[in-house]
Amino acid sequence: MSDSMHSMILRRMTGRQAGDAAEMPLTSSRAVRLALTKAANDTIGLVLTVIGMGEETQPLDDLLGGLDGNLMLIGLQRAGQLVGLTALDVQLRAAMLEMQTIGRLIAAKAEERSATRTDKSMCDPVLSAFLSAFPTVTVGTEFDGWADGVGLGDRIDSSRAAGLMLADQDFRILRLSIDLGVAERQGQMLIALPLSKPQPMAETAPSENADWATLFQAAVADAPGELDALLHRLKMPLSEAQNLQVGQVLPLLGCTVNSVRLLSQDGQKIAQAKLGQLGGMRAVRVEPAPLPQLNDLSGAARAAMPPLATGGETASDQLIGDIGDFTQPAGLDEQPDELMASEDDDAGDLPMASMDLDAISLSD
Repeated sequence: MSDSMHSMILRRMTGRQAGDAAEMPLTSSRAVRLALTKAANDTIGLVLTVIGMGEETQPLDDLLGGLDGNLMLIGLQRAGQLVGLTALDVQLRAAMLEMQTIGRLIAAKAEERSATRTDKSMCDPVLSAFLSAFPTVTVGTEFDGWADGVGLGDRIDSSRAAGLMLADQDFRILRLSIDLGVAERQGQMLIALPLSKPQPMAETAPSENADWATLFQAAVADAPGELDALLHRLKMPLSEAQNLQVGQVLPLLGCTVNSVRLLSQDGQKIAQAKLGQLGGMRAVRVEPAPLPQLNDLSGAARAAMPPLATGGETASDQLIGDIGDFTQPAGLDEQPDELMASEDDDAGDLPMASMDLDAISLSD
């Protein structure tokens, strides 16, 4: 074969490859398929094929209303904040579990069951690798920047719990149909993130007049703090504590919804609070401590009190007698006229009989 003929064949071969690449541009759909396929194969050796991908935009209520009860929900976080979720059906979860336990897929379909913490742990490697590769493969597509900085969070128990934690906004939803390649087993995966791209935070230059103490105080104020809500403490013998059983009722004497105290980690009281609810969950409201309630003693309680005087004197007589025996200090014999109580003063109208002296505890 002459050199000219050889060069012609090489030009045709390279030209064909260049034409094929031009005919297959990297679209957003193809980029997502490649990212998930590579993540599953590189992490656990699972060979899968994304056979379909749907995209839609829905508000939070519609998103949660379309979730099946057997889906495993995992939160998606950005900068430590919950921003979205991903969901996996039982077939996809079972496939990841089988590859990491027995090294192959079972021909029979997995039985429907609720997700567990073990399922979440076994799916984490594939999902983490997929989320890490997603921003790179979607550069220049319509998904560019949509999933930047997104990582896996904790498992969410139900769609109702997700509704309490996610912000009420529009979400872009990707629904992936996955062929697992064994006995016509197929799995489903969903990704939901806010429609808008995250806006970069503007960096503010520190003020020239800001001193070190101000900057230090601002940095300390952003530090996380933990508070414990204490409703009641009670003491009991060790023998009774060892005999506690499920269903046993323990009286909380003097405990009300206003008895909640917020304590720091070292046990110091921070504030008084009242127990209540917010959004179907337990909550406390910080408020002033309730004023003490003074109630009249009943007749039986009065009779049970020991007498405070002997010789037929009542408690009132003894108290008034003690006040009458008070000796004025020297120099106070003469008082200014404006400080002397007259017969017309309102203070003289105070009915002494209305004072519950039997309920007053006298001390030295």
